[in-house]
Amino acid sequence: MIKNKIKKHFSKYLKKRGYALINLSNTFTTRKEFIYILLFAQRKKNIKIIQVGANDGKDLLNEFNNDYRENINYIGIEPQQKPFNKLKETYKNFNNFFLLQECVGIEGKSSFYYFNEKCKNININFSDGTHSLVEENITKRLKKFNLDPAIYMGKYDIQVNPLVKIFQKYNLNLSEFKNLDLLQIDAEGYDDEVIYNSSIDFFKPKFINFEYKNLTKLKFENLIKYLERNFYECLTYRSNDCLAVLREF
Repeated sequence: MIKNKIKKHFSKYLKKRGYALINLSNTFTTRKEFIYILLFAQRKKNIKIIQVGANDGKDLLNEFNNDYRENINYIGIEPQQKPFNKLKETYKNFNNFFLLQECVGIEGKSSFYYFNEKCKNININFSDGTHSLVEENITKRLKKFNLDPAIYMGKYDIQVNPLVKIFQKYNLNLSEFKNLDLLQIDAEGYDDEVIYNSSIDFFKPKFINFEYKNLTKLKFENLIKYLERNFYECLTYRSNDCLAVLREF
């Protein structure tokens, strides 16, 4: 009884001073993604997010996007047809959510590698989210199962463009996404090239969250140096992710 009275008293005290209160039960702390908490802490009315490699949208941003859909300007980019169709269903009827079937990176034609149908014949199912512009990313997974890439890997040509060129293609307003809150990337070993070709000097994302586990050591080191030159501090967390935070001056 006394505990509840104290809790109620402090709740009123904090609300009067402009603090937002959330349920900090065990359920909340164990189920919320790190990115959810990070974006929640911004407490902004207009949160700007660009996600490259959005896949089907059933990922670490999904819950936040659903809970705060009215306060978000979102661009989701996914190159593959099948997951892109699912992405459109995931965010169907979401206002200010722009979904683009595009590929971000070095401009030009490139090969996109995937696990073909023969993998299913031997009861090995790789998700669409593991397909990649980086051939080695596919071959090393196949070799773990002693599978010949020449038999179990397919590829097709895809047009790749820098992020700004994609904006221009769809007549999207670049200025509306300046001072971006989050650039979220999951490109299966191509994350570094996505960042290099995302004009971070223009968009100035407050946070860049990307997967580094499929980058070679040299590529990761070079990427960290690049981010530091662009005034970001980097933190690796879990076993595969890195968060780059724009320094304040």
